[in-house]
Amino acid sequence: MDFKNLFRKIFNDSQESVTPQTIIDTFNNQFDSPLNTEWHKTDQFYEAIFYKNELEHIAVYRANGTYVCLKINLQLESIPDAIYQATKSHGEVMNAIKINYADLQNFEIIVRDQNLIRYSLLLDAQGEILDKKIV
Repeated sequence: MDFKNLFRKIFNDSQESVTPQTIIDTFNNQFDSPLNTEWHKTDQFYEAIFYKNELEHIAVYRANGTYVCLKINLQLESIPDAIYQATKSHGEVMNAIKINYADLQNFEIIVRDQNLIRYSLLLDAQGEILDKKIV
């Protein structure tokens, strides 16, 4: 018997069962044909992790069902040029996430400098760095 998959199924089923139906309904109305949806609860939010167009997406909701944002893991070659130009002086790009809010778009980029220290950069859509921290 495959216990790893059994425990994963039990854990995922129990996570989904605690996700309020209003959040699940909002998600289902918002996203057409998501693949492999998994629900996770953080301290403040519910997150639906799913795949669309072969990219990982994370939809974030408040406990009352209000949509917060959508995070999309980007392929490195699809980073917008303004974002890439703003980050390249900070080090090698390791990971890129586009964050879509209702009224704006940000990017979270993980870079590694020449000393192998990793940083998280938060940028606006024009490439202005809003925050930089060690991760």
